[in-house]
Amino acid sequence: MSQLHLKTRARKLAEAALRRQAKPVRRLMLATGRDRSPILPEIVQIESTNICNAKCVFCPRDEMHRKQGIMSFDLFKKVVDECAELGITHVRVHNYGEPFVDRKLVEKVRYAKERGIREVGMISNGSLINEQVARGMIEAGLDAINISVDASGKEVFESTRLGLKYDKVISNIERIVRIRAELGKKRPKLILSFVRQNNSADEQAFIEHWRNIADKIHITELHNWGGTLNQESDVNYPCYRPWLTFTVLWDGRVSLCCADFDGHTILGDMTTSSIKDIWNGEPYRAVRREHLESGGPDVCRSCDLPRKDSPLWVTKLT
Repeated sequence: MSQLHLKTRARKLAEAALRRQAKPVRRLMLATGRDRSPILPEIVQIESTNICNAKCVFCPRDEMHRKQGIMSFDLFKKVVDECAELGITHVRVHNYGEPFVDRKLVEKVRYAKERGIREVGMISNGSLINEQVARGMIEAGLDAINISVDASGKEVFESTRLGLKYDKVISNIERIVRIRAELGKKRPKLILSFVRQNNSADEQAFIEHWRNIADKIHITELHNWGGTLNQESDVNYPCYRPWLTFTVLWDGRVSLCCADFDGHTILGDMTTSSIKDIWNGEPYRAVRREHLESGGPDVCRSCDLPRKDSPLWVTKLT
């Protein structure tokens, strides 16, 4: 048995043991004052925009009632400057929308890299990445781009990702690969995502087509968008997001997490405050206590995202 196999097996055993101890873990976190996070957020998610040019069948955009807009460059710089000063190394320039709707996105990525942010990444639907944008992103230093494809062919793609054209998105992906090679760059890392929808044959065709082109293929199950698609969740283990992530909406308000796409639980405002003050301020601490005591706000109690996560995240708080 290889060393890697032994490590993988040991990790799975540790994860299973922790999941079985969900209630004791919650009680221990409460008893040790873990409503206050002892570390800074690992990821700061900056919503460049919540506007999208698609209407995917598995995305609950019709349930988003907050105002739509694009984050100002000044506010973006403020958030990035604070990340740099605090030593936060991972920034994402997306949340709930298509980032490339923001015509200043290349400049924003360049600014973040110039300020020393080690990892700048994003998720995109890939439809707006023309020659100028692709070249600009690569030259700006974008570290990773995750493009949601979710289909191996035109028919499935265009019947689920309404408003987008399959051939155009594929051409844009190929453009990134070509320009990256022309410039002799290894970044951005190209990740292609596929959400399972009872289509195993399509999944295998997708993997076969892209496995020698993409840097990573990400296969995942469809989650329920914080209970929006369905409210059935049997998750008992604490979610890492209130302790390890910090989500800034385009207008500066700080929301609970990526699943709280309509901004129902607001924990602060970056236009008037700072990451440092908000992170362990009373609203954040209160929502963490609620999460541990009763499962959290409605979005937490009905969300199935933590089922996909490793429970070992709690070791980062020790």
